[in-house]
Amino acid sequence: MILYVKNRPIMMHRFVEGIGQEGFYQKNISDYFPDWIERAEINKLEGGMITQVLCNNPETLVYIANQLCITIHTWLSKIDKINYPDKLVFDLDPAGPKPEESFALVIKAAKKIKEFLENLGLTTFVMTTGSKGLHVVVPIKRENTFEYVKNFARDCATILEKENPEIFTNEMRKEKRGTKIFLDIYRNAYAQTSVAPYAVRAIEGAPIATPIRWSEVNKNLTAQKYNIKNIFARLEKKGDAWEDFEKSACSLAHPALKLRRA
Repeated sequence: MILYVKNRPIMMHRFVEGIGQEGFYQKNISDYFPDWIERAEINKLEGGMITQVLCNNPETLVYIANQLCITIHTWLSKIDKINYPDKLVFDLDPAGPKPEESFALVIKAAKKIKEFLENLGLTTFVMTTGSKGLHVVVPIKRENTFEYVKNFARDCATILEKENPEIFTNEMRKEKRGTKIFLDIYRNAYAQTSVAPYAVRAIEGAPIATPIRWSEVNKNLTAQKYNIKNIFARLEKKGDAWEDFEKSACSLAHPALKLRRA
């Protein structure tokens, strides 16, 4: 897990009264955190500064777990180039009152996004969220600002919805989405976060946000398939499905040009 959170400001989802309560999200580091916890001062959008935890070693991971932080969310950029994300995230959640019954559409949506992005020349990775859906993630070179990357993602979403109106919607209001999959691209912005790979969820059974291979995106998959009881057997048998993530980073220059011509 450290590989995927290192040098990224984190947001802690803490459950000081147990997972039966909602818990709270905490971005700023607490005053009592020991000095050996690494941290970074970051400019806030509304002005001023915020100091956030950097989870750069197992000891920090253990410490924040002891602060009843169950789930870690990270920025899409690293502190040395905080304004330049190194990944692009499409968040896919099932619609309707029974998400488990519409997960098949999430799988279909993920495959459509994969095909679309790879036709642009990008490399895609996929992850169960441990909650309801899937993340399709693209490693990108740190050449463009969050604003540029967000606009690129929005253009992709617009075309995907136009070409697949039976699957996708960009409708913000849940009550108007029907059974369609909302193409959530809004994590691709400054100060926004997404759940970290291998993060545990505060849900009964402790499901884990798990990097998987595209060959595993099939009818047997669920968002909560992997948990603290079976994740280690999976890693021992199959290893880390995202081991080539960083070396697969692509420039958005040519894909953006192809997108404008679409």
